[in-house]
Amino acid sequence: MPQSSTSPRRAHLLRLPLSLRFLLFAVAILLLNGFLMSRQTDQVIEEAFLDQADQKIHLLLDQIRRNIEKQRIPLTDKSLADEVNYLNQHEHFGWQLHVSALYAFDANGKILAHSQNKQGTKDLEPGSPYYKVIDLREASLGEVHEREPTTGTVKGDYLLPMTLSNGDIAGIEAEVDITGLQQAVSAFDGPFEQSMWNTILLSSALMLILLGGLTHFWLTGPLQRMHRGIIKLSDGKLDTRIDTHSKDELGQLAGGINDLAQNVQDLLQEQERTYMAALNSLAQALQAKDPYTAVHSARVAKYAVKLGKALELDTEQLTLLKKGALMHDLGKIGIHDSILNKPSGLSDDEYQEMKRHPEMTATIMKPLKRFRAFAEIAAWHHERWDGTGYPDGLKGDEIPLLARIVAIADTWDAMTGDRVYRAGMPETKALSILEAEQDQGQFDPELIRAFIQMMKQRINQELAEEVEP
Repeated sequence: MPQSSTSPRRAHLLRLPLSLRFLLFAVAILLLNGFLMSRQTDQVIEEAFLDQADQKIHLLLDQIRRNIEKQRIPLTDKSLADEVNYLNQHEHFGWQLHVSALYAFDANGKILAHSQNKQGTKDLEPGSPYYKVIDLREASLGEVHEREPTTGTVKGDYLLPMTLSNGDIAGIEAEVDITGLQQAVSAFDGPFEQSMWNTILLSSALMLILLGGLTHFWLTGPLQRMHRGIIKLSDGKLDTRIDTHSKDELGQLAGGINDLAQNVQDLLQEQERTYMAALNSLAQALQAKDPYTAVHSARVAKYAVKLGKALELDTEQLTLLKKGALMHDLGKIGIHDSILNKPSGLSDDEYQEMKRHPEMTATIMKPLKRFRAFAEIAAWHHERWDGTGYPDGLKGDEIPLLARIVAIADTWDAMTGDRVYRAGMPETKALSILEAEQDQGQFDPELIRAFIQMMKQRINQELAEEVEP
């Protein structure tokens, strides 16, 4: 058996309302944007601090270089150590930056003086900071940072070219511990980032509230109204129209749905008018074939509508009830004349043939889909409350209300109306029979009692009018 390729998580997401999915997407974008902004801000702040430190070290190192070039500071280990102590105690330098070592080297990379009394030779290979200083005569300010694994300290190398008093090319380097600078960056970055996130979250919440409202007003609200309208249209309520005043794409869509509904309604109404005219023609043909059926149907319709009014049915139901009752025996046009107009009682076989007329009527009325009650009245006005009727043996409330009403009216006229082979019984006798049989399962108990009460009032009123002078 083929399985859906949609994952459970995706299926669950697709069940979410469109507005919520849109807002969740917006939240994800905002959070991603906040994260990227946070990362970018960290980088910008760190670069700004380092740039400021580079400038500060550059100025101080340049001052020491000039003092050495002009011999105001002797090029000795001690003098360089004194300069390191001075720098590390400087109020604008030592609290963030700490000079670990300060030394000078000649054009061959040999150390000339070192604040820590060290000796050695620096690498002058092309690409090294020392090559850049000696051969290219360019500064190298903190391009290289080294982290000490054991202590976690971070050091930067700052180099400047210089010319000794005897004209020899040389360089000066300061090894600076910038761990304090990074701690300062972290101390500044934490509150700043917290403030930035608070601002992002607050502005995001306000934007989402506004965006959610606008999304509902402009998008999901109109779509929900369209959906409700389409559901009503699909249920057969073709007079439904979608109320929209917008001129955008959704307004155009709603207008298109309304136009389509109007066209379908016009088409169905025309079809119904044509089919009703055909039914009326069949009714006239049946009247010519069996005059009794036409008179009988008119009386049934009259009694059914009276009972419907007593039950306080609305105008639409009363209209359906009247039309359905007038045509409830239309299927008899398919019954042979010898059976339909037989002046005596029917045989068993003839009775079985006569019992087919409800289904014939329902088949004739089947194309009137919007007026389903027509076919229901036609098909089930011979069903019984206890389920022993025909053709489908429906029971109780399974029988539509209008069919139950017509069943009572049909029985009443069959009892009181004149037939070819017998005269109708008096209404008082018919009432007594209905009263005696009202609980024997043929009729809806509430409806038959309402009908009996209605007919009693009418008979009593007619008797009272006869007594009056």
